[in-house]
Amino acid sequence: MSLSVIDRLARARRARAEVSLEGAPTDLADAYPVQAGVMKILGESVGGWKVGHDPQSKAPMGAPMYASGFIASGASFTLAPGRPMIPEVEIAVRLSRDLPKRTGNAYTRDEILDSVSEMLLAFELIERRIPPKDSPFAFNLADDLGNIGFVSGPAAANFRDLDLSALRCRFWMGDELVNDRSGGHSKGDPLVPLVDWANGQRDLAGGMKAGQIVTLGSLTPMRAMTGPMKLVAELEGFGVASLDVIQGI
Repeated sequence: MSLSVIDRLARARRARAEVSLEGAPTDLADAYPVQAGVMKILGESVGGWKVGHDPQSKAPMGAPMYASGFIASGASFTLAPGRPMIPEVEIAVRLSRDLPKRTGNAYTRDEILDSVSEMLLAFELIERRIPPKDSPFAFNLADDLGNIGFVSGPAAANFRDLDLSALRCRFWMGDELVNDRSGGHSKGDPLVPLVDWANGQRDLAGGMKAGQIVTLGSLTPMRAMTGPMKLVAELEGFGVASLDVIQGI
């Protein structure tokens, strides 16, 4: 993959702007060198990972979340002028040990749970830097699936006892209750993407390490916001997380 694509994505991240489709990767394998190259240019480090599946091939995928983008519940986040932001309510885990790529026996769900020190309610913040139309999905993955930030909320006291596929989640955007349902994860069990990615890791950014947070996918519908408001999420067994979204100048 040409350095020009990496350079342009790095500039887009700095400016919080959109990048053109020129030279966009079209294969998932080509996305991972771009992720690593952009991170190197920006001097960033991995604070965690977002995991999921390619909507076409269903292959597991992962993207780094920069350590500089992590904030705590109750903090504020500034919108870029004229740029929409998508908040997603998610369950995330903090790893208690490294999960290196394996060539033999696969990680099981129980083994993954044994590698988790805590489970958190979180917001993942998305600000897409690639064109909304006609962009190959691999370009979205190369751009870390649009991640711009991560908000850590409260931890579940007894996460091993919870039915993660059936927890009630309520989400307010300002005064509007936009989600009030049990479950909501596309895979049912939110741990499925992490188990699949652990067994199919392809990143070039160092892999999953102890202390990092892995966020597991949205529990709420995709809703873009373009103006300031307060976000509040409540998840059964976890508690409440919030974020004050303010308007940039």
